[in-house]
Amino acid sequence: MREVGIVKNVKGKFAEIRMATEEECKTCPLEGTCPETSLLQNKQATIIAKNDVNAEKNDLVSFEMDESSILRGAFTIYVIPLLFFILGLALGIVLEKGFGISISSLENALSVVTSIAFLGIGIIIVREKDKKYKTSSYITEILAKGSDALPLTNFVTPDFSKKSS
Repeated sequence: MREVGIVKNVKGKFAEIRMATEEECKTCPLEGTCPETSLLQNKQATIIAKNDVNAEKNDLVSFEMDESSILRGAFTIYVIPLLFFILGLALGIVLEKGFGISISSLENALSVVTSIAFLGIGIIIVREKDKKYKTSSYITEILAKGSDALPLTNFVTPDFSKKSS
């Protein structure tokens, strides 16, 4: 999937790129659910891409993103914590009902505590997995250098699906 964005930071062989996501967000089934603390801020997403073309800060660039990596990332972020939450809930129920263990006079208190604890473990695993994640996105070309690059909110994403003659 080819996208366009502005380089916000360069670190070694990698660049942090900001891209407009308004159109993508309109078609996403999770539209409007991304919190302000996520990568999505002010209708702009930030990604890390391999910088083999030596793009610099404020350059307007074209880059490729691997769609399977996006799906794998979404699975990791949403499903793993959910699975850990369910596992913790099931463990709490087994401990309460099967072994008669309780931590309070409240019914299902142990299930709530174990499910929240396992959710936290799931989130920690996701964060650790994210640190080891290798980006498969890469910059394909520099469209405009530094001060020549238009502000991100004013450029129109080119249609790369049309073949030029």
